Amino acid sequence: MNARLRLVLACSAALLAAAAQAQGHIKPGLWENTVTMKSDNPAMEQMKARMAAMSPEQRAQMEKMMPGMAPGGTPNSIRVCISKEQAARDLTPDNDGRCRRTNVVHSGNTTEFDFSCKSARSDVSGHGSFTRISDNAYTATSSAAMVGKTTTTHMTTDIASKFISSDCGDVKPIETPPAH
Repeated sequence: MNARLRLVLACSAALLAAAAQAQGHIKPGLWENTVTMKSDNPAMEQMKARMAAMSPEQRAQMEKMMPGMAPGGTPNSIRVCISKEQAARDLTPDNDGRCRRTNVVHSGNTTEFDFSCKSARSDVSGHGSFTRISDNAYTATSSAAMVGKTTTTHMTTDIASKFISSDCGDVKPIETPPAH
């Protein structure tokens, strides 16, 4: 996965975590996220075409190398473990200054926010929304523009998350990316 895509994903995760924090306590355990990403980047369509032409074994190997990352708007389900420590701090991201969120507005069970993230190669900015459906489910969306040295890529991300179990099994917690 290239550095720009990693930055977009890191920003999305950090900002959705920040919105989750604003909405209240997320319980620890195993969550299943169905993620749909769309981009106007031609490379995503090229990757989708290449993967379609692969043998099932090659496609499986590629998917193993990029878990949860199907190209071109294909929904992916990924399982995420939220540790007790993460839940206790309401998924608050670490604070190294790479990402910011502003214009945070709470209305009922929905939080909307603007965000921006910076790296050496590109800047990402956009708008996101987090809606808590219940203690066991939430949805989130974001729309972002990633500005690199020579190109601008627009991306949308939709996430539907549901609680699976208080036992994460063999899924290890992942730390939320830096933000503030």
